[in-house]
Amino acid sequence: MQKRNLILLLFVFLCAGLHAQAPAPVGGNTLWITKSGEQYLTRLLQDIDQARSTIEIEYYWFDTDSAGRFVRDALIRKAQEGVQVRVLMDNLITPLAPEAFYRKMRKAGVKVTYVHDFEKLCPGQSVASVFGYRDHRKIVVIDGRIAYTGGINFNNETIYVWKDTQVRIEGPAAAQPRALFEESWTLFTGEKAAPAVQARAVGSAVVQAVGSVSRDTTLTHLYVQTLNRAKDYFYLQTPYFGPPQAVLQALKDAAQRGVDVRLLFPAKCDWGFMNSLTQDYIPELIASGIRVFVYNGVYDHSKLFVTDDSLSSCGTVNLDGRSFHTNWEDAFLFYDGESARQVKQTFLDLQAECAEMDASYPQAKGLNKAWRRFLRKIYRIL
Repeated sequence: MQKRNLILLLFVFLCAGLHAQAPAPVGGNTLWITKSGEQYLTRLLQDIDQARSTIEIEYYWFDTDSAGRFVRDALIRKAQEGVQVRVLMDNLITPLAPEAFYRKMRKAGVKVTYVHDFEKLCPGQSVASVFGYRDHRKIVVIDGRIAYTGGINFNNETIYVWKDTQVRIEGPAAAQPRALFEESWTLFTGEKAAPAVQARAVGSAVVQAVGSVSRDTTLTHLYVQTLNRAKDYFYLQTPYFGPPQAVLQALKDAAQRGVDVRLLFPAKCDWGFMNSLTQDYIPELIASGIRVFVYNGVYDHSKLFVTDDSLSSCGTVNLDGRSFHTNWEDAFLFYDGESARQVKQTFLDLQAECAEMDASYPQAKGLNKAWRRFLRKIYRIL
């Protein structure tokens, strides 16, 4: 039975149209999922404290506030114990952060590298080449056997105020996000990748780690092919909605052939113009048979989907053009029923707190279609 399931999973993977270098799904893992930043931080610090050989971190936002200091100080302790600790971060969001914060890590033996090195900018270098792309990944790998990803940053707002979804895997699949980290580390430092580590099987979850880089089509293929193969349902939560046209059409097509397609958005996100863009799509989605739910509580920054009790995902991917075409992103895909049921329940728990939009939802301030298309283009540029 196990062999047959793995053959089926490999078939799904090959049909998904992912990047040719994406690894195949691998079994033998455990999954832990949380919607609490504080639970994530507590579990992560425990895992860091128990690290014996390596800690690798590729992170979008590593702030200098108390949440960031908890992580920094834990990394310093492990580096002083002789654990190899490497941190790659997209520092564009806090370019003016005190260098002393990171110097303390370096002094303890932590290797810290920035994606955007402002000290090495060349005269005449284009603004787009510096500010246009972002490393939006949130990968932590410990001893090559434990890996985390999700939407939570190392800062007080996302740890203590917002809601979000973070997943932890343990087992052989941790080698895949570690490989994503190694590719990035080699690119930005020139150092050779460290040898792969093969962790022992500890559970039954079947996991694949997918990474995307600027201007590739990995995510578009993943979402379009997943939607094209959905039979019963497809549930997705995202804080921002402004998808590529191919993904938008695949959502509509799935709903129109009878798939139960549900989208869940926050009523108000942290970027005002993204509120306008997301809300502009709602009448169009409802008209296509898609159920839209809006959450008015504490801001929820989760990025996840689940379909047919067989495939689910959690990662850093927002359903907008920046995630699909510009940023570097990552996501864990789960190809087993138990993982799918966990992600599905996470979605349904929040849906129970949402208001469902219906056909009475107004068009965006009565604007005509041409004007709305123009505004969408402006929002996409922003």
